[in-house]
Amino acid sequence: MPAPARCCTYKTARRSLIIVNLIDFVFCIVFIGVGSVSLIYAQSFAKDTANYCIEQCARTNDAESVGCNCDNSPATTTIPSLVFQSPSIGLIVVGVFSFFKVMLGCFAAIREKGSLIIAYICFLVVTILLIFGFGAAAAAVSTANTADIEGPIFGVLNSGDPPNYKLFDWKSLDSFFPEACYAGVYVDIDPLDESKTEHVYNHPLCTFNGGCVRYDATPQEEACCNKDMECLNKDECISGSACLGKFFNKVGAPVAVAAFLSLIIQFMALGYACAIRQGPGGDGPASMQAKNEIPMSLRE
Repeated sequence: MPAPARCCTYKTARRSLIIVNLIDFVFCIVFIGVGSVSLIYAQSFAKDTANYCIEQCARTNDAESVGCNCDNSPATTTIPSLVFQSPSIGLIVVGVFSFFKVMLGCFAAIREKGSLIIAYICFLVVTILLIFGFGAAAAAVSTANTADIEGPIFGVLNSGDPPNYKLFDWKSLDSFFPEACYAGVYVDIDPLDESKTEHVYNHPLCTFNGGCVRYDATPQEEACCNKDMECLNKDECISGSACLGKFFNKVGAPVAVAAFLSLIIQFMALGYACAIRQGPGGDGPASMQAKNEIPMSLRE
């Protein structure tokens, strides 16, 4: 007969695994919901940037419009949108996958079958790896700490003369950026254009990396500088990198938080599942099989 302490631990593990799986079911819904909202937000940004490029290329007739590829027909954006959509897609996939894992976990805890517990543990390990991977990717997106963002987006906007962040109309994406991100105005005239058409761009008042505009600064840009030529900490004074950071944080942070919080539940489920697999006597599936041979009236 198993020791009473082990028996109670075994019973607690079974009941706790069922409860944890019910909580995990809630996380499945949260995963799908958070992932869907973040994905829709990211897809809206990709759609709006694509429309911006179509309008921009048609308006300027310029094959080198910032953030756009005007050689394509229709024009396309060079901003890699898939990099900040992937974590959201991954979270939805994990949510659907976890739904079947939850059903398996509850069934395994109720039936106490060694093969089901082993299958559930395998599902758990795969789920933990997926959650950690997509959570880490979402965290990288929320901090813009990835090569796919730093180079094609930050690198492009922080280069050029005049700087490219001034040649990108931030106001066209006002649904994603605060008003301060397009408080400045830059008027560009192509010297090769005989009609001298003016192209107006709205941009942040500080330099892309948060400094002060030192040359040809407008009164608005000068008002955002202190005597040390540093950008003031005011609502209307913001840099291009800070504007992008706010957007990426909205896309990635909810996904990362949901993913890493759920890891606590996954590790708890893994611990309870391993305890159940050992059986009441600690001899693993063989002990469970022996327990099943005991009449139901004597099991407790």
